[in-house]
Amino acid sequence: MSTEPDDTALLDELAALLGPQHEPPPEVLHAARATFTWRTVDAEIAALTYDSLLDDAPVGVRASAQPRILTFEAGALTIEVELVTAPAGRRMLGQLVPAQEAELELLGDGEVLFTGSADALGRFSVQLTREPRRVTLRCRTAAGATAESASTVL
Repeated sequence: MSTEPDDTALLDELAALLGPQHEPPPEVLHAARATFTWRTVDAEIAALTYDSLLDDAPVGVRASAQPRILTFEAGALTIEVELVTAPAGRRMLGQLVPAQEAELELLGDGEVLFTGSADALGRFSVQLTREPRRVTLRCRTAAGATAESASTVL
């Protein structure tokens, strides 16, 4: 079978389009990994109900030195988080409402990045990586309830 020069160029373009695919977007990879690493089927998802980065003053008005504030809610439990950037690094300060002791895990791409606990007043502190990444905060209260924050870039 003989092909015209125009046909050869078209076939080359089609081969390039149908060839090996590029890496999927990071969000798709994260969701796929989370499907296989979901260890707490009974965890209540704590929805992001407030993010100062999105809900506050118009873009360009906010000073860069202000911390980012997030609030996650799961039933009667509220997880309040403040992200602070300092020369020593990035830190997440948080509090559980109502105040209570709890075990915490910070998860990123299916791996545990941090384990710690909230004290009797519900306070906790987590050292974050230098670069922001998509994470989930898992909280197990002393009463046995488990809440897991919506996946967020921190």
